[in-house]
Amino acid sequence: MEEMEEELKCPVCGSFFREPIILPCTHNICLACARNILVQTPDAESPQSSRASGSGVSDYDYLDLDKMSLYSEADSGYGSYGGFVSAPTTPCQKSPNGVRVFPPTVPQPPPQHHLLQHPSSLPPIPRNSCITCPQCHRSLILDDRGLRGFPKNRVLEGVVDRYQQSKAAALKCQLCEKSPKEAIVMCEQCDVFYCDPCRLRCHPPRGPLAKHRLVPPAQGRISRRASPRKISTCTEHELENLSMYCVQCKMPVCYQCLEEGKHGTHEVKALGAMWKLHKVVRDQISHCTVKLRQTTGLMEYCLEVIKENDPSGFLQISDALIRRVHMTESQWGKGTLTPRMTSDFDLTLDSGPLLQTIHQLDFVQMKVAWFTFDTASAHPDIIFSNDNLTVTCNSYDDRVVMGNSAFSRGVHYWEMTIDRYDNHPDPAFGVARADVLKDVMLGKDDKAWAMYVDNNRSWFMHNNSHTNRTDGGISKGATIGVLLDFTRRILIFLLNDEQQGPVAFEGLEGVYYPAISLNRNVQVTLHTGLPIPDFYTPGEVDPNGSVC
Repeated sequence: MEEMEEELKCPVCGSFFREPIILPCTHNICLACARNILVQTPDAESPQSSRASGSGVSDYDYLDLDKMSLYSEADSGYGSYGGFVSAPTTPCQKSPNGVRVFPPTVPQPPPQHHLLQHPSSLPPIPRNSCITCPQCHRSLILDDRGLRGFPKNRVLEGVVDRYQQSKAAALKCQLCEKSPKEAIVMCEQCDVFYCDPCRLRCHPPRGPLAKHRLVPPAQGRISRRASPRKISTCTEHELENLSMYCVQCKMPVCYQCLEEGKHGTHEVKALGAMWKLHKVVRDQISHCTVKLRQTTGLMEYCLEVIKENDPSGFLQISDALIRRVHMTESQWGKGTLTPRMTSDFDLTLDSGPLLQTIHQLDFVQMKVAWFTFDTASAHPDIIFSNDNLTVTCNSYDDRVVMGNSAFSRGVHYWEMTIDRYDNHPDPAFGVARADVLKDVMLGKDDKAWAMYVDNNRSWFMHNNSHTNRTDGGISKGATIGVLLDFTRRILIFLLNDEQQGPVAFEGLEGVYYPAISLNRNVQVTLHTGLPIPDFYTPGEVDPNGSVC
């Protein structure tokens, strides 16, 4: 989780977020830091039509203040707000993260107190205050609610709390045989964490170990990361350091290699000079390493966000996270990190064996599809909600609704949860052709392949033929899974994560839509974009008809 740390730090103070708020540009900032970078604008410079706050701004609906927010393109560290009477040109400060921020223009309480105060006890924000995002430099004039108009990022706050708790976990002794005790020191020379009994037993304060430096565990963890780089020695002359570079052999050499004549007639250059000549490769590696660390940190942060069980807090930041992931993906995928090398430093790779191995692989197409119920093709009695992911019906008769995506190849899996189940109806789940009948139970005609189920048992049905009665029914909260595998040309059903009966249908070819039928006693919610169940491996059809 350490790669995620930069995601959890405020761009202004450089510390972990405290009471983070979400700006309209989707960047985050500490509430106290937001107060510190506010700039008061004159009444005449604030267009009333452009007043906005965190909750009332459309997508990137920023006012003309962007045109007045001037920043030097050079790294001068200075900036100004043109036309602001109350904000003269002043040197801007730099946060610990290197982001330029403006000093506060309104009196602030002492630094040691303002972080401890409750937001409601802080002095009121002047009217016509402006805040500029320290990351994208977009400006916004606050409305009467001030910073209270920006939503709090509860998800980020929870992730920070969990991360700090994990960092605070005590380091354990590395020499305890059974249950490790808490380490009290770390030896920099031995590179080992010791508890007190193991230190006395294995690292006595006298004898040859007396000169070793013992440090607290936290300091030892830092010194491990910042250990000095070792000097490289020649592989043929172990006592000699590598100090020259043979241009012809393209390898570092030592002085003894030159004296012995092996490289005596070759062109050699100073190792430091060649290192600078090839600096472009080193910079590219450094750039890729930074990008990889940032991407890994973003992935770890996204995984922590997914663990949150606060729907409203998650939805506040989900769109911004999706945009960041897409942007990061495009940076990796569009060749922005293509290695750049000079002609003096040519790396070649024999890809023949790798390509031959790839061509021999047998790939299975597995797609994770996202879709909703289709309002255009559904029976008029179907009632939609939850962005067309939840459906019910206003008729006592069965009505059919299909998904808005069709499948013809690959492996697909989706689920439906039973939100309401009254009076033991028989909803049916499965797949159908585009011209399936919409006013009868799914599976009554030859255009649908379905499983219908009550509170005790289920049946498979196609063209009004009922087969494979299986014990096990549904109730409120039950989950129905549908697995459509075109590599095997089969359809399988699951009930509460367990396969329900044998393989339901075989020999499926063509184009199929996800479909269900239900009446007014049932309400169902669709879940898509799901991975294939763990028990299922695409391959040959099981002769017994079961894939479990």
